[in-house]
Amino acid sequence: MLKKLSIVALALSLLLLPALACQPQQIALELQLKGLTGKIKQAVQIELNNTDLDLSNAAAELSRTGLSGDEARNILNELVVKHPFIIDTCTTDLTVKMVTVAPDAYRQHEGTDISTQDVMIKFMETKQPMLSQMFPAVEGVDGVIIIWPVVSQDGEFMGSVSAFFKPETLFATLCMPEIKGTGIAIDVMQLDGLDIYDSRGNDTGVNLFTDPASQQYTELVALGHRMVAEESGSGSYTNIDHDTGQMVKKQAYWDTIQLHGTAWRLMLNHIIE
Repeated sequence: MLKKLSIVALALSLLLLPALACQPQQIALELQLKGLTGKIKQAVQIELNNTDLDLSNAAAELSRTGLSGDEARNILNELVVKHPFIIDTCTTDLTVKMVTVAPDAYRQHEGTDISTQDVMIKFMETKQPMLSQMFPAVEGVDGVIIIWPVVSQDGEFMGSVSAFFKPETLFATLCMPEIKGTGIAIDVMQLDGLDIYDSRGNDTGVNLFTDPASQQYTELVALGHRMVAEESGSGSYTNIDHDTGQMVKKQAYWDTIQLHGTAWRLMLNHIIE
């Protein structure tokens, strides 16, 4: 009887060996994902904060120079030079028309009425600094803006100054060197489910919660809802590997980047099966 129990115990231990062997590897992967997520979050947050600070300073300068003229144009051009991921910068007046736009490649948009854009409607309601959600801009691409109110030296609201950019340009510049050769991929999601950056280039612009093709990946959708509810965390999910066309299991870790109340969920993932 004892011999039979020993054989059973041995058989069970042999069955458990692969699972036990995987545990240290999975723990190491989770730690790697968590550490790298924190590093990338810090780099992006610093760049966003610095850009926001420079826009704040530009708003203060524009309160003295006005929204148009050579001095105003120089202030806007300096922002683009200092932060190369920016597509363009502009000032808008009380009627929400684009007054001065820099660099010169986008100068043709001066005079454009953008008062019907949701982002500008929201800004004009609060007249507070903000980071927008993704929107289709007059420049012909989807992107986001950081916008600051311009207030005269007498305290009167004059208009705004903003910087327009594509999040994928910002993230690609700061993230790709960190994940090169690691097998790790990055996704950045708005809280409405819109993917604003996919390092593999497959899902940028896809809304996880509303895209019909995404609904078959129930574990991924469920994880997305967790990401909305929780500022940071980890989990696993199964979806298709676009490189091979095969279903794979992935381990993920996410954290939050935010500015002026707008939050982005930064998620790093790696195939485990």
